[in-house]
Amino acid sequence: MNSKQAACLNCRKSKIKCRRDEGAPNCERCTHLGTECVIPEFHIGRQKGVKNKRSGLEKAIYQVEEAIKKRKSDAPSHKQTLEQLQKLLNETKDEDSSPPSQTSGLSNVNDPFAYDSRDMKPPVPLQHSERDHASGCDDQLAVEDVENPLQLLARASDLRITSPHAPENNISTPGSKINGSEHSAFLDVHQFFLPMKANFDQGQGYDPIDIGLVTKEEASTLLAYFHQKLAHTRWGLDPVVHTMDFVRNRSSFLFTTLLAFTAVFLPETAALAKRLLIHRRYLAEQVIVKKFRSVEIVLAFMVSIPWMPPGQHATDDDTSLYLATALSIALDLSLDKVIIPSSTFNADLIRQIPRGECLDASKALAMDGMEDVDIDSVWGKRLLRRRERAWIALFVLERGVCLARGRSYSVPKTPLIQHCDYWASSHESDLQDGPMVSMAALRRDLDDLFVNVRARCDSYRVIDVGLEVANQIERAIDEFFDKWLHTWTSVIGDFEHKTLPPYVEILVTHTRLSTYSMLLNHPSAPPEVKRSFRASAVSSALNVMRAAIQGESRLKSMPNNTVTMICFAASIALALSTPASGKRGNHNLAPSVRKLIQETAAVLERIGSTPSHRNGASVVYGRFLRVLVKQAPSLEALNASTLASQRYAPPTAQHNLAVSPPLADGMRRFSSLDSFSGFGDPLPFSAMSYNEVNEAVTNLDFFTTPQLDIWNEESSFMWNDMMNLPDFNFP
Repeated sequence: MNSKQAACLNCRKSKIKCRRDEGAPNCERCTHLGTECVIPEFHIGRQKGVKNKRSGLEKAIYQVEEAIKKRKSDAPSHKQTLEQLQKLLNETKDEDSSPPSQTSGLSNVNDPFAYDSRDMKPPVPLQHSERDHASGCDDQLAVEDVENPLQLLARASDLRITSPHAPENNISTPGSKINGSEHSAFLDVHQFFLPMKANFDQGQGYDPIDIGLVTKEEASTLLAYFHQKLAHTRWGLDPVVHTMDFVRNRSSFLFTTLLAFTAVFLPETAALAKRLLIHRRYLAEQVIVKKFRSVEIVLAFMVSIPWMPPGQHATDDDTSLYLATALSIALDLSLDKVIIPSSTFNADLIRQIPRGECLDASKALAMDGMEDVDIDSVWGKRLLRRRERAWIALFVLERGVCLARGRSYSVPKTPLIQHCDYWASSHESDLQDGPMVSMAALRRDLDDLFVNVRARCDSYRVIDVGLEVANQIERAIDEFFDKWLHTWTSVIGDFEHKTLPPYVEILVTHTRLSTYSMLLNHPSAPPEVKRSFRASAVSSALNVMRAAIQGESRLKSMPNNTVTMICFAASIALALSTPASGKRGNHNLAPSVRKLIQETAAVLERIGSTPSHRNGASVVYGRFLRVLVKQAPSLEALNASTLASQRYAPPTAQHNLAVSPPLADGMRRFSSLDSFSGFGDPLPFSAMSYNEVNEAVTNLDFFTTPQLDIWNEESSFMWNDMMNLPDFNFP
């Protein structure tokens, strides 16, 4: 029993303490005055009608309602906003007041075996019903945005969100009103914690058409050319969504970027390209300084990276800056989240994804300034997919830059990336979604391959047989790439010939080369592993250059990242094929590799200088490859020293290369393999197929020599200093 007693009405009216003994019928004051002592029933807690009984989100919603009431007398400019907010609050209240389910639905919950007699479907099994019931309970217990403090604060301050437990009838009392200063302070804090919304780069002097840089007809032609000829190089855009009107209204930066880099590839638009490129750089600076944010701005930074002109140094470009800015904006706009309800992922998969990794579709469109778009419409679904597509494209681009430049990753593998394998199979997919997703899956799973290979090298013991370890690693690598090729070649490649597009083939082969390079430079790798994978590394490097030469006609828009990969492959091939002093076996391969590098350099120079105002970075890399070959050790001098050393060597020390097995069934044999005694005709690697290159390299025995002995030479060459197989810092 509570020891507290309620004050009588007389003492309460006089606001004095009511003194009486426990159980006494009258208090001291009423006894002294001789009046009736009326003692009400004691009630713990607030009395009816008392305010300030709300907390958390419910309190925030109540404060919003009170703010709406007080702002109704403000200037007309606020009336439209107030009407929209009041409408959203009323809609939420109507949804809360409607009955949650019908009687039949309640009976089905109580009885898992009950079902409507009109429904001819079999009853839902008990196990499935229990799972759904448990899932429903988990959803009720979950707190949205609880994993992100800033998002939780933004949710509490979001005018568009109402509490599901908001009272239907609010009793307004004079004591509940707040004065003007308190109201102003509330609005300031409220504005600070509002959810992130897109901040569009629109304004005077931004639009290239308005300032006279380009006409509408020219812009329409350039944008159509981009979607037809350049979209396969820079993934992330949907031609159905990113029309001229849409892009122009959403982002002047993206609009100018698309027009500028398209004009770079057309011979008749040299002057136009120069004007647009200058304006594009100005808009990029404005976006960074003024902190504009939108999905289209993220795409604009990604489109700018592949064809950036070279600077004064190999790393003197804005690639890293643009990637970091695009990643920051993408995370601010929650592009890394899985949109729910999802038209791509099934319900079972969505239940396995944490709530913090999901974003409501209506919130996503509201964040993009598209509150009026229906999320269930075809247009709404395409707008939502453009957010997910931008994140997948950013993941692929950033991983590719890190692979090409030997840097650590920064874009995380979110659930959207982890489960993107079937993302391109949606009805709203674009033609380029397949190649993009295939590369995302390859670079996503590459981390696990690196971890397994490194773990096997680190666990190597002296008692282990090095050759067996090398075979185990080789099987793991082959199984990884064979699985990817089996899955994606028929989806994105030539169905008749079962071949990949040249751009994708270069990316895949370079990824394999990066794997071998990591093994060659890994400190705990056994000597047998390093020796075994020298041939594999050379084969992959030669195939990267071969694919670039054979696919030149389809690589006119080759991005800078791919150029870096090709140059890296050339450096690896040159380093591993150059004969060391006193070694003879690799004299046969060196001339062929150098000839292939020179052909590759010519291709890079042609691509980077076509049309004449292209100013592509591949021109610089092509010239570098020519210098690389010229400054490599002289083959004639090395051959002379080798012959002199062999003159005093026993006959058994010479390698017999007179007989070489055929390359493969149905493939032509190159007589130069049989006729090499010193330097013969170079092998035509540029005219071979993928398997022919591998077979030709495998048939040469120079890989039995100690690994990387050419790099132990005292003389230092430029290519030796720049391309020394760095550790890629893969996670």
